[in-house]
Amino acid sequence: MKKALLGALSILLAGCTTYAAPNFINGQYYMAGDSSCERYQVISASRIMCMDSSGNQSGYREAMTSQQLQMYQYQQVNQQLQMQQLNQQLQQTGQSWNQAGQQIQQASQYTAPEVMPLTPPGGNQIKCINTDIYTNCRY
Repeated sequence: MKKALLGALSILLAGCTTYAAPNFINGQYYMAGDSSCERYQVISASRIMCMDSSGNQSGYREAMTSQQLQMYQYQQVNQQLQMQQLNQQLQQTGQSWNQAGQQIQQASQYTAPEVMPLTPPGGNQIKCINTDIYTNCRY
């Protein structure tokens, strides 16, 4: 019965997590569940033997102290808060980009300034005034 429960727990551990996390085993918390501790065998009240997915022994793990468990929980909460803050910043940045894009779309089109027509207002007529050796012509 004990071996069957141990086998079921080790299969459950192997399939759930990739990273080590506190696992409640035999009344204590142990960091287990990573690739080098997918399976385990209880050695004593405060120690387990870890095994990889092939069943090769990979080392011992001691039970976590209450301070270690509190630190792990604090780090998890802190990491979640940081992820929430990053998510909020990304959403705000996305909204800013959307607003900037809308402002660009709503901006008026460029219109070139008006220029002087090639033909003067009086048409292409030239008026000349001639006095002796001087001639003065104007459009």
